[in-house]
Amino acid sequence: GTEKRRVGTFSCSKETVVDLYAGIGYFTLPYLVHANARHVHACEINPNSIKALEWSAKENQVQSRLTLHPGDNQITLKKLEGSADRILLGYLPSSEETWELAVRALKETGGTLHIHMNVEEERIESWCKETVLQCLQYAKDMGREWDIVSQHLEKVKWYAPRIRHVVLDASFSSRSSAS
Repeated sequence: GTEKRRVGTFSCSKETVVDLYAGIGYFTLPYLVHANARHVHACEINPNSIKALEWSAKENQVQSRLTLHPGDNQITLKKLEGSADRILLGYLPSSEETWELAVRALKETGGTLHIHMNVEEERIESWCKETVLQCLQYAKDMGREWDIVSQHLEKVKWYAPRIRHVVLDASFSSRSSAS
């Protein structure tokens, strides 16, 4: 789809990316093959999806830049604390249960979250504001003084009447590292 194509246009050659809901690699592979991510950590609980992702990574000759983390991402993500430049939270209807862990997994200097969500059309703007504030609060709770440096909202598709699948790209930077 359009979102898969969009992530393939990113330039991630210097970045460590975490895909929190990797599945068979719908986003992991475009990050490795097209966005040229330095490394992708793929979290996935389903053993069949993991096998398919391993196979696809070999077929595309990107397995050396991929680390698979089988199991519950609430557990596996803790090992990645402070390591990521970019985190993909591609779970519908909501990835909210992993936001705090995702903030923790970003580098201390900040990084980008791609937060997928199903949101009522009339609530999209307020949802974006609330989500950014919540992530900044998680950072603050950890002693990180972050600011939001950019945000972009991608309206992927209608999910149901009046409800859209959206992706909020929110980039954060620590005040000390911001230029």
